[in-house]
Amino acid sequence: MLVTNIYKVISFILLPFALFFGLMSLVSLFVAIGNPSMLLPLALVICSVIYIITSFIFVYNGIIKASKCNASLKDWIKVNGYVALFFGTMCIIQFITLKMQPQMMQTFINQSMSMQKNMPKDTVTLMMPKLIDGVLYFILTFGVLLVTHISITFAFLRTKEDIFHQD
Repeated sequence: MLVTNIYKVISFILLPFALFFGLMSLVSLFVAIGNPSMLLPLALVICSVIYIITSFIFVYNGIIKASKCNASLKDWIKVNGYVALFFGTMCIIQFITLKMQPQMMQTFINQSMSMQKNMPKDTVTLMMPKLIDGVLYFILTFGVLLVTHISITFAFLRTKEDIFHQD
């Protein structure tokens, strides 16, 4: 019962992340059309958004309302869940890497500061490390929530097979 309640809460917490990443994916799609090397990272983000939405449908219809779900929903959750698991794991690994190697983060800050010509140097020097640190913690939070949610989802897909019906 506790795991189910935690799962419901995490599902609702992940919805704003899905909205944010979904909107960013729409904007990034136009950039990726011109730069094909961005298509793979964009696909990872889109699969994560699809996973969050389909798993929320499973939570809301199958667990909260206790109604039947299509068997195809289970397939959508599983396929996009594996990709989202990879994406969430990569978010956690990136956080750890940048925190363990501050020289990489300092190089990024220096490059970012050199591109900011219009802003005063003092403002950029004070803001940039805090901004990057905030983004890193945002990525860590998202990665941990996503990996936890996927683990619970896969366990529920095995134990609650009666929720899905064949068409």
